[in-house]
Amino acid sequence: MGGDVVGLAPETRENTEEAVSYPSEPDLSIVIVGYNSLPELGRCLASVRDTAAAIHPEIVVVDNASADGTVEFLERELPDVRLVANGRNVGYSRAVNQGIAEARARYILVLNPDIVVLPGALDRLVSFMDDQPDAGIAGAKLLNEDGSLQHSCRRFYTFWTLVLRRTPLGKLFQNGKTISRYLMLEFDHEESREVDWVLGACMIVRRTALADFGGMDERFFLYFEDVDWCYRVWQSGWKVWYVADSVMRHRHARESARGGLSKQLIAHGLSMIHFYEKWGKAIYGLKKYRTVLTNSVLLFTDLVAINVGFGLAYILRSSLHGLLEKPMFGVSIYATLLAFANLVFVVSYGFFGLYGASIERERSSDVALRIFRAAPVAAIILMASTFLTSRTVYSRVLIAAFCVLAVVLTFLLRMGLKRLHWLVRAGRFDLTRVAVVGTDETSRRVAERLLSHSALGYDLAGLVAADGDERPPGFQVIGRLEDLPELIEKHRVGEVIFADSEISQERVADFLLKARRSAVDVKMVSGLTGILTQRAKVEEFLDLPVVAFEREALLRADAGIKRTFDVVAAALLIAIWAPLLLVTSVATLITRKTGPLSTVECAGLGGRTFSMHVLNRIDEPSALRRFTLRHGLSVFPAVINVLRGDMSFIGPRVVAPVDPGSLNLRERLRFDARPGITGLARVSAGEDLCSRDELEALDAYYVQGWSLGGDAKILMRWSMQCLLGWVHVSGEPGSLGAPTASEELAGSGASGDH
Repeated sequence: MGGDVVGLAPETRENTEEAVSYPSEPDLSIVIVGYNSLPELGRCLASVRDTAAAIHPEIVVVDNASADGTVEFLERELPDVRLVANGRNVGYSRAVNQGIAEARARYILVLNPDIVVLPGALDRLVSFMDDQPDAGIAGAKLLNEDGSLQHSCRRFYTFWTLVLRRTPLGKLFQNGKTISRYLMLEFDHEESREVDWVLGACMIVRRTALADFGGMDERFFLYFEDVDWCYRVWQSGWKVWYVADSVMRHRHARESARGGLSKQLIAHGLSMIHFYEKWGKAIYGLKKYRTVLTNSVLLFTDLVAINVGFGLAYILRSSLHGLLEKPMFGVSIYATLLAFANLVFVVSYGFFGLYGASIERERSSDVALRIFRAAPVAAIILMASTFLTSRTVYSRVLIAAFCVLAVVLTFLLRMGLKRLHWLVRAGRFDLTRVAVVGTDETSRRVAERLLSHSALGYDLAGLVAADGDERPPGFQVIGRLEDLPELIEKHRVGEVIFADSEISQERVADFLLKARRSAVDVKMVSGLTGILTQRAKVEEFLDLPVVAFEREALLRADAGIKRTFDVVAAALLIAIWAPLLLVTSVATLITRKTGPLSTVECAGLGGRTFSMHVLNRIDEPSALRRFTLRHGLSVFPAVINVLRGDMSFIGPRVVAPVDPGSLNLRERLRFDARPGITGLARVSAGEDLCSRDELEALDAYYVQGWSLGGDAKILMRWSMQCLLGWVHVSGEPGSLGAPTASEELAGSGASGDH
């Protein structure tokens, strides 16, 4: 934008540097978020310049990808303003948090760009915060552009407030008691007082209090972020104040209140849903019974799949009437059988855990495996019933087709529900509020993972201090372990994670007794996870609860089945792959004067060294090469190693040669199994970018808890990643200082010609 900005005339710009300069430790940081608001921003900055001589604040402007030249203007005319320029509109709340992260002062003033600061307003706000040590947030007195009072301090919403403010009924009762109480009309606004919340157009925040109530909740793209922030201030034990002698002007447009559908109205509606989903008692009560509601929906969709499957099977059998000898009878004949089939399928699904508590977070591969385990049981029972019944008119072709269609439709509908729920979660709805008990390094790491994995559907309420009064930087501490039962209700917590391993079993047991009626899920991050396997379970022994490690009676037989599968599958793939390898070899020899394969020295079963076949490394891979890597086709050379017995299709990651005698017991555990082309650690790295320590733990867990069923799940996850092109090809360095499996199988770091 080439023209001058209102409020910053060319003749006064020589004083701008002095006005916006700040000392090494300013008393006040002003954070302003702009989005296509350059004229208003200019007026706001000019008013700060004219009224801030006594405190010399630092100014941080966060621009949300404005198209009006805001960034260029600030860089050209106001270089001393700290600028954060976003490449896209990240929303108001996130932008405010970005500004807070840049701010250095003990007080942070969040201003809208349409604010004009009147003389003395900033000094009085800072003085008020100094004199009122219980104030976590305070707001100035705001005036409309005509000088009339703007009702900027309010009471929290009630149901009737919402109805009257957001429906046409408000015009009939605009002077009623409900609206009057909400807007605090009985208050003359000439004296400072505690209030429920203040408008986000002007909010001064005490930096030291942020450790208790945190920054703005970024799920609120626009609107309600100020209500939520003030609500959390009160919850954390701080107060919200209205400061009458600090006066500013605010051009309050209330875009969301205008008639007709608009982006602002939609944003306001979504934020309102976020707020009540987060804090509403009724919704919190429903979430306590999430498992019941979820399983009810799953049961309904399963019944739909079963009955639609029967309908399709009946149509299919009817279309084959001329090809089959037996006649086809009317659908009413099958009514009893269909009712029985519904019961059989539902009971089979339930028996195999398809209505479990964790179904929402189960992987698609786990769901598929359970469905396809339940399917043969249901099919056998239904087929047997046709022989036991007195009727001889049931078409067994129809029943066979029905079983197949019912299972396929069940899986597809469940995957559709998971996808729909994922979209809901991506919009930051239907989140589970979680509290992490502990403030140590492990607790902070768990909290960081929860924050970074939004697709899991968790909303971090904060940390709970187990001992002392430690306040780890960057995390909100909502209270102490002794008060956890009360904190659960106060913060609408649905799940508690004990992450500090130093917390005694007695304290955990004490909490479980106190909170047994609170209907929250509890998880523990325990040192026992290093030895627990899929076959570990809690049982009673000599009147004592013990952890039992079940011996696998068919371990050797299952291992034989796995090796048979490896040999057969490897032979088939080599037969299919050989012609393609021949063509690739010729093309590579012609274009690059080298063969397509190389070998890498690796450690295998028992720590023995073997040469693994990989694709030759190419520094600048072509589009075809990248496609090969992303879709897992680069693993095919290692199939030769599978056939020779050096590797398996599924196992721990491939590592460089190492002396097993120099390793501890857990590190040596990986050499009890053949390394795999893929495995638990590799599919997890492809989805979650796990750290090196986590990948090592996954390898150890895989070897300890190995089973054919576990291999089937991994194979399904790997196949899906290959199909969708999600195979991870960079990643963290592998365990024990070796390259990652993905790097080795992709040919990165390959050495020696084959």
